[in-house]
Amino acid sequence: MLPDLLQKMGFETAPPAHRRPRLGVSTCLLGRPVRYDGGHRDEPLLHRELGPLVRFVEVCPEVAIGLPVPRPPIQVVTLDGEQRVRGVARPDQDHTDALGAQARNIDTPLDGFVFKARSPSCGLGTTPVHGPHGGVLGLGDGAFAAALAARFPALPLCNESDLQDPSFLTAFAVRLFCHRQWRQSTHPQQALNTLRRRSEGLDEPLLSGTRRFIEHLAAPAG
Repeated sequence: MLPDLLQKMGFETAPPAHRRPRLGVSTCLLGRPVRYDGGHRDEPLLHRELGPLVRFVEVCPEVAIGLPVPRPPIQVVTLDGEQRVRGVARPDQDHTDALGAQARNIDTPLDGFVFKARSPSCGLGTTPVHGPHGGVLGLGDGAFAAALAARFPALPLCNESDLQDPSFLTAFAVRLFCHRQWRQSTHPQQALNTLRRRSEGLDEPLLSGTRRFIEHLAAPAG
């Protein structure tokens, strides 16, 4: 059980809301009807597995930049070697910079983010990238997801589809709690040493993955 594993590492698993890891989530994944078609993509696993452990921070960058619900669809297009987010029917409407600014202007401290896969704003390595004359060239990041990853290179990030793998879900939850302890500490190096010590009891491959993440935190901390 996930709570048991977290307790084994010395984390509180039922703290007050203000002491829980803050997990950014694409708003549509929490059942809010904010998608371009007026619908949602409620993900029960988020509520069931992570909801009791974390504090959700809902973010819909497309709505935040003023796009309506419902709205004409947008897509990622490669133009002169650069990926841009533009309207499908109105390619003259470019939303790339506005979506990136949303990520750069987030002022709520976060410990991770779960993106909506394949979204032109929020997909993480899963978003179809189109050529200038149509046709899918490959997969890439949505504009908001790319900007958030660039701003916070140590932040645990994933698509909601990644969480369907129980091993990934466990590793992601551990990283959320590690990140919060590191972020909240007034002595980051001491916090990292504590996390290294607490991780010693984990089994492989979770042990190696957690150790790599802790060392990733150590880079900006150092």
